[in-house]
Amino acid sequence: MDRKWSALALAWLLASDGVAAASPEAGETVALAGQGSAARAPGIHVEQVVQDGLTSPTAIASPRDGSGRMFVIEREGRIRVLDRDGKLLPEPYYSRDVTTADTEQGLLGLAFDPAFRENGRLYIAYSGAAEGERHGLVLRRLQASDPSANRFGGKDELLMRVKGLVANHNGGDIRFGPDGMLYWSIGAGTGEPQDHPHATATDNLLGKILRIDVRDGARGAKNRCGETGRAAYAIPDGNPFAGQRGQCGEIWLHGLRNPWRFSVDADGAVWIGDVGKDREEVSVWRDGMPRDLGYPRCQGSHDYPSTGATDCPARTGTAGPVFEYAGREKGRCAVTGGIVYRGGNVALKGAYVFSDSCSSELLVGRMSSTGRLEVASLTSGVAPGYGTIASFGEDEENELWFVNHLSGGVYRVR
Repeated sequence: MDRKWSALALAWLLASDGVAAASPEAGETVALAGQGSAARAPGIHVEQVVQDGLTSPTAIASPRDGSGRMFVIEREGRIRVLDRDGKLLPEPYYSRDVTTADTEQGLLGLAFDPAFRENGRLYIAYSGAAEGERHGLVLRRLQASDPSANRFGGKDELLMRVKGLVANHNGGDIRFGPDGMLYWSIGAGTGEPQDHPHATATDNLLGKILRIDVRDGARGAKNRCGETGRAAYAIPDGNPFAGQRGQCGEIWLHGLRNPWRFSVDADGAVWIGDVGKDREEVSVWRDGMPRDLGYPRCQGSHDYPSTGATDCPARTGTAGPVFEYAGREKGRCAVTGGIVYRGGNVALKGAYVFSDSCSSELLVGRMSSTGRLEVASLTSGVAPGYGTIASFGEDEENELWFVNHLSGGVYRVR
């Protein structure tokens, strides 16, 4: 493959199912991810909405309640609100004590119930600080008495706790899928890959993506491995290990190291950015594929420890990545999983948009006929640095937003 994408090749990459992207200027090129510097793409604009007032934001989400608001979480334990005009409100929506002893700990995940406008429910995932919550990830349900309010008031209940996470590699993202289930990414924990045989074991919740039913009156299998609080959750019958003695019924996918950010597309496909030790990878899981994504036996398509072979998924029968790159090359250090774009910009329609939290590129990919993700590297407007672009979210119009953990900036892609 040529080292540079021509203008016509870029137009194909950024087009959606035959809809042409805006015509680039003659001679304009965009570097293939990992092969040169990023360039601006025609018809794609990044706008900085918030410059000051946020400290270490880790995620952004919309309540999709007609208010036009966006909610941002800060690592130190606060939820902040941006009004319809993108103005950051001065008072936090909600705050709590969390553990931030490691830079990868803190308030990590935020998800709104699909019926938030009616039921006022939102969920947070964080590193526990209180007695009985330490050394693990905690999932809580916030039940707002007034869903339209910009300050939280209502019930605050423990839903679930996963033990055994004491420092970094926590994962911590939470998302609702089109099936109404809540998905939660759990990292394998601190240490080297050889310390993580539990990532592929199905009697342990570390190194997994979980799927649980948080609806009122939900019923399911009883083989729960998570510690529960007063707010109950159920194991959906469709989970692969539901009802199996000695297995964790919450598990949906396994064999992951640090699934820091993932998303569930409208078709049920799970897109995962898994931060590796030696290689960064993007995987897509669809119904019928192996549920084991290979770690720690594989990192990307490579053995761990490396033998030079690149047929690890085929040989192990695990699901391989659709895109991977070596860590600590081209200014990259950690993949930030993104979202399949469903907004109104035809140049991005249907593309998977993600990033790397050191190089700060806007990485735009489409699946090729060979089952690989063809990726272009575009400039995001964020300077490279350690721990920059941390997470992507969608607003009510399905337009993409992202947060800069390093500077506190909030950006919108149009």
